[in-house]
Amino acid sequence: MPEPVALDSRPAGGAGTLLWALVALAWVGAFMPDPWVIATLPGMFGMLRVMERCQRFRNLVGLIALFGALGIGFGYRWLAPTVEQFSGGRVGTVGSWALAALFGVVGTIHIIVFAVVYRALLRGNRRPHPLVTVALFVACESLPIRLFPWMAGHGAVNAPPLLQSASWGGVPAVSFVLLALIVPVHEMWASLGADRARARVKAATFTFVVGAALFGWGHVRWEMLREQDERATERVVVGIVQPDIGAGEKRGAERGYEDKKAATIAAYKAGSQAALDKGAELIVWPETAITDPIRLLEPKFDAANTRNTLSRHGWGFLDELGKQATFLVGAYEQKVLPPGAARSAGARDVARQLQDNDQRYNVAALRPMGPSGPAWSVYRKTYLIPFGETMPLGLPQSMLPQGFLMRPAPTPSEALVWNGRRVVPFLCYEGILPEHVRETAGAEVPDLLVSLTNDSWFGDTWEPHQHLNFTRFRAVEHAAPLVRATNTGISAFVTASGDVVETLGVGKEGVLVRPVPMVDRGRTLYARYGYRLPWALGAFVLLALLVGPFLPGGNRRTD
Repeated sequence: MPEPVALDSRPAGGAGTLLWALVALAWVGAFMPDPWVIATLPGMFGMLRVMERCQRFRNLVGLIALFGALGIGFGYRWLAPTVEQFSGGRVGTVGSWALAALFGVVGTIHIIVFAVVYRALLRGNRRPHPLVTVALFVACESLPIRLFPWMAGHGAVNAPPLLQSASWGGVPAVSFVLLALIVPVHEMWASLGADRARARVKAATFTFVVGAALFGWGHVRWEMLREQDERATERVVVGIVQPDIGAGEKRGAERGYEDKKAATIAAYKAGSQAALDKGAELIVWPETAITDPIRLLEPKFDAANTRNTLSRHGWGFLDELGKQATFLVGAYEQKVLPPGAARSAGARDVARQLQDNDQRYNVAALRPMGPSGPAWSVYRKTYLIPFGETMPLGLPQSMLPQGFLMRPAPTPSEALVWNGRRVVPFLCYEGILPEHVRETAGAEVPDLLVSLTNDSWFGDTWEPHQHLNFTRFRAVEHAAPLVRATNTGISAFVTASGDVVETLGVGKEGVLVRPVPMVDRGRTLYARYGYRLPWALGAFVLLALLVGPFLPGGNRRTD
C-alpha cells in the first residue's frame, strides 16, 4: 500500500503517538464484568488521535496490532486455558495461546479497515464529518470476521437509555448512538486553532445533537417498558435450577462415572423440588443438564421410549415432578443412525468406532406439565462450539474430549409453544448471535427468551460476565423478558429493557424463582428488519466519499 500524504499540519512525534495508543487501551474498561461505558471516550479518542498522527501506515498497523494483543488479548485472556481444557489437553498450552493470539489479530481487522478508509477521507484539505466517522466505524465493526463480539455498543449494556437503541438496530445502533456522543468531543479538540473551526464545530454539534436525541428517546422507552412490566396483569412464575456442577464433574457424569452421575441427578432433583415449593410453573435447567442420550424426535417421538430411557438412567423423577410444572431442560438427544453407518465411516480403531456409533444433538427439550408420557417439543442447537463440540478447519473429530460426536440441527429450529406462549430458546454460543435468535423467533412475537448454557469451563473469569452481558441485548432486540439458566453461573432474570433484576453468581448452587411479566408489545424494528443498519451506514460513508462538498474542510491540528 502506498504511504499516505502527511496527515498533520506538522510532524508528529513517535512518543506522543504511542502515548495516544496507550490511552486507547482504556477501552478495555468497557468490557470488564461490570462495564464502564465512559471508558469508550478515551478509547475512541485515543484511536482517532493515533490514526491522524501516525504518518506511516505500516507503523499504524503495528499500533493496531498492539491494541489487539494488549486490549483484546487482555479482555479475552480466558480463551487460551479454556481451549486447552475444552480439548482435553489435546491442543496443548502452546497451541492454545497461539489460537488466542490469532483471535486477537483477527479482532483488529475491522480496525485496520476503518483506518484505511478514515485516512482516505483525511487526504487533501478535508476531514470527514464526524457523523461520517461514526457511521464508518459502526459499519466496520459489524463486519462478520470475529468469533466473539467486540463492538463499542457492548460496553453500554449498563446504560439503559443507550441500550434501548438495540430495539431498532441491534448492537450496531447502540454503537452508533454512543459514538455520536463521543466522536464530536474529538472533533472539537481537533478543531482548536484550525482554519474553518466554526464549520467543524457546527458539524460536531450536529452529530452530538443526533446522539443526544436518540439517547433521550432511549430514556423515554426505558421508562415506558418498566412501567408496562409493573402494570402487567399476566405473569408466569419461572424457576431456574443452578446445580454448580463443575466441568470435571460434568464430564465424569457424561462418561458414566456412577458417583458423578448420582451427584448430578441429586442436585437437579433437589433444585427442581425447591423451585416447585416456591410456586414455579416453568422450571428451566441449563445446557446438557441430562448427561445421558435420550430418544426424542428420531425416528419419531415415542413417549414410552423416552420415559423408560430417563428412568433407566436415573432421571425418572421428571415424571413425578412433571405433574406439577412444565420443564425446559438441556439434554443430549440421541441421533438415530442408519444400519452400517459407523462401518461406512471407515473407523480405524475402537475409540473412533464407538464415537461414530454415538452421535448426539445438543437440545432444549420442553416437557409440558401433566402425567407421564406427554409429547415433548425440542429445539436443536445449530451452532456448535469450536474445539468443544466440533473441530474446525478439517481437524479430526476424534480430537474431541467426549466419547461421542455432536451434530448440528439438520434443519433450522423454531420457537417452542407452551400454553399458547412462544418460547424462544438458544444454547450457549448462540446467545451472542443476534440474527440466529431473530430467525428462531420468526415472524411472531416471542413471549419469553430462554438462554441455556454451560459456562463451567471458564471458571470464575470474565467470561461468564461477558457472556451474560452480550446475551442481554437479545432481550432488548425483541422487547421480551430473558431467562438465563447456567450450570455454574451466572443465572439471571433479565427484563425486556435489558435490566438484570436477579442473579445467581459464579460457583453458587441454588434456585431462582421469579414471576415474569407477560406483555404483548408487538415486534420491534430490529425483529422485523434485522441487521440492516450497518449496510445503510456503509452506503452513507460511500456517499460521503463521492460527494466532497459534504465534508467540511480545514487544516488539521494534532493537539
